[in-house]
Amino acid sequence: MKRYRGQFVVKVSALAVAAATPQIASAQDQTETAQEAPAEIVVTARLREENVQTVPIAITALSAEDLTNRNVSSLNDLTNSTPGVAITSIAGGTLTNVYIRGQAPANTTNDLNVEANVGIFIDDIYQTSRNTVDIISVLDVGQIEIAKGPQSALFGRSTFAGAMSIATRRPSDRFEGNVQATVGVDNDYRIRGSVSTPIGDKVALRIGAGYLTYGGFGDNSGDPDDKLGGTEKYAITGSLEFRPTEELTARVSGFVSHSATELSAVSALPLGAFNCGSVNAATGLRTMYCGELKASDTSSITANAPDTIAKARQVSLNLSWRRSGVAVTSVTGFTEAENRTYNDYDVSAQGTLFGVCTLGASCLPAGAYSRLQRVNLLSSNRERVRTFSQEIRLHSDTGSPFQWIFGGSYFNSRIPLAGLGIASDRTGLAANERLVQVSQATTPAATGIGAYDFTANPFLTNDLSEALFASYTSASTRTMSVFGSLGYRFGDLRIGAEGRYNIDRKRARLYSISNPTSAPGILLPISDTTTPAPGVFPLTGNFARTFESFAPRFSIDYQATGDIFFYATAAKGIRSGGFNTANPVSPTGILADEVAYEEETNWTYEAGIKSRLFDRALLFNASVFRVDWTNAQVSAFTLNPTTVNPTRIVRNAGDIKTTGVEVQTELSLGDYFRLGGSAVYSDPKFQAGAYDASIVAQCVIGTGATATAAPGCPPVILVTTPSGVRAVTSLEGKRPQRAVKLSWNVHGILELPVSDDWKLFARVDVSHTGDAPYNLPNTAFFGERTLTSARIALDNDRYSIALWANNIFDVLYAANAIGQPRAGVPFAFSVPEIYQGEGRRFGLTVGGKF
Repeated sequence: MKRYRGQFVVKVSALAVAAATPQIASAQDQTETAQEAPAEIVVTARLREENVQTVPIAITALSAEDLTNRNVSSLNDLTNSTPGVAITSIAGGTLTNVYIRGQAPANTTNDLNVEANVGIFIDDIYQTSRNTVDIISVLDVGQIEIAKGPQSALFGRSTFAGAMSIATRRPSDRFEGNVQATVGVDNDYRIRGSVSTPIGDKVALRIGAGYLTYGGFGDNSGDPDDKLGGTEKYAITGSLEFRPTEELTARVSGFVSHSATELSAVSALPLGAFNCGSVNAATGLRTMYCGELKASDTSSITANAPDTIAKARQVSLNLSWRRSGVAVTSVTGFTEAENRTYNDYDVSAQGTLFGVCTLGASCLPAGAYSRLQRVNLLSSNRERVRTFSQEIRLHSDTGSPFQWIFGGSYFNSRIPLAGLGIASDRTGLAANERLVQVSQATTPAATGIGAYDFTANPFLTNDLSEALFASYTSASTRTMSVFGSLGYRFGDLRIGAEGRYNIDRKRARLYSISNPTSAPGILLPISDTTTPAPGVFPLTGNFARTFESFAPRFSIDYQATGDIFFYATAAKGIRSGGFNTANPVSPTGILADEVAYEEETNWTYEAGIKSRLFDRALLFNASVFRVDWTNAQVSAFTLNPTTVNPTRIVRNAGDIKTTGVEVQTELSLGDYFRLGGSAVYSDPKFQAGAYDASIVAQCVIGTGATATAAPGCPPVILVTTPSGVRAVTSLEGKRPQRAVKLSWNVHGILELPVSDDWKLFARVDVSHTGDAPYNLPNTAFFGERTLTSARIALDNDRYSIALWANNIFDVLYAANAIGQPRAGVPFAFSVPEIYQGEGRRFGLTVGGKF
């Protein structure tokens, strides 16, 4: 990232890390103890502080020290070090999605009014924007908890398959501080820390900050002097805690973050590589790809493209009052996020090759072209999000066998702007010239006839940084909930029940410019993330739906001994339905019956053991689980045969069932060495009757009862749709997109005293992630890799110095893959974008405490 190189400056002053104290320190800080014990980890997944080994939920909990020891400085690092958890993103680190145990959301979409599969919470506040959350590298993180399985009963929103909770550190009651700085390859410079101080006897303050700049890792043939994936990020966090009495605590906390990120290292699969599916009449090429999608070590990306800019702000107020065995907790939160994303739409530094047609030659629907010209295209997402949330809960606060929680919450999310625009470089084109399609797989004739390109022509502009928009949406969700839990302990046996009744009121408005002939000069830009003035984009759709649901969870557990704990649970996850607003209902848009889609649910059944055996030398946790997923929402294209510029929609495709097992273990071998690992196997499969009707053109040959599957495609079944009986592609036995079947990690840890004050710490991790389906029919897969990371450090109570490396053997792998239509290519082709995973990265980190 060349414009950031050499600009590393200290943007934070004396910064500190606070140690936990019984009076003020939070549960998350209690994990940051020396590893002499084994330490007891405290989690809050059930809205109260509990030992992670006696909670009837499978939880991965990582303290700030754990994150450092595992070299985790981004959500991508978390993916590669945490089996069963997969996190993907696309251009500029946007559209972050978290997948747990292979329960990948099949309805991946840019529409933030569509709920995620796994909710992300920062300091108990739900993060609506999935484009601004990858900031753990600069936040003052105290602990990350990943609760697996449905958490809808207590967490609420978007916890269909689990929840990720990121907690920043709370103030300490004594003055202390910490600063940590890193220098690494590829112009990797980071500094982070915080300071905590008491203010009198009743107030404590903590302020933290972090800054990083990174030159990137991906080679770009379009600009060999500038790596792809470079970024600059900073964040400032703060927390003020007031304890006027022993019973009352008030805490105001918040953060501000900003990131600027270059285009990702990504490549597109050439059309000539398509080897299965039906044959496209216009090109003579197959329309699908079957096989492994491999990342390229060199991308071809437009030079000097604008950075993706993401901004986020949050402030929260937490009030806690305890008296006579009863506690009242109030959590109030405000969040704001803006995001302006850019992506190389044609995935080519040279641009897409078109024929140039003169209007007098009648270019629509096809026309003669007199010359060839390459045109660069960039896409740009604009997003603006505002949320307010309020939760109040009353709960027991004693060691009584009877434990209970009752509460209510209100959530209001407003998305005044969400839109996708495109910029097509019109340099060299006269006002009366249009672009028509030519062959992208062979050398086209210098003159000829081509089909009018409905993607490039309407978005022709003189400035690639100024995308044009055909439409945008504004949306809101208001959620009101009541929830509670009851639990009773009969000696060593405990039973519990939780539940949440939820009312979601969703609204959306579609603002769209009519352009029936897809002509240039009609669509308009949107300035930064500013909502257009009324009337600039006419209102063309107004949608509202209310969803009501009840999500229970039941548990039973047994403390067999002080170190052996058995549990079994049954939990329901719910994700409400919604509506598709990205493309209006019209002859060239979506069908009327595609606007709405229904809620999806799952019941997850789990049984497990958590234990410390052989005089607590062996940690052994294991669980088996079964997921019955009903009415799964999937991402697909409209079935409208006359659509122009097809946009992905969400629809219900059928049922999915999952069986799996998860194991975590660590063995202490003497005083200085530990060996451990974890593994997750999960095999989600669509059930009989599930289908994808949006790939009929690619995978179905013929119609009706005589239809057959195209080469490499799944079998064909007949289904009844609103438009009649159709032959469609069956998904039975297929995995959802991005569902990883097997992942594992093994690690070795050495802690060796080298003097009275200093110790040597070394950790090596080897992590494996299995392949994941790229598309619903599972014709292509991506992402299998085995990565090795290591860290060796010398530290004492005040100072530390560490050498670290990730992906030591520089494994080339695909971190993500998405498919979409491309300019210059018939809509029958959904061309894969293959995102390169980060290569070898190593550096030196030094730190000091005071």
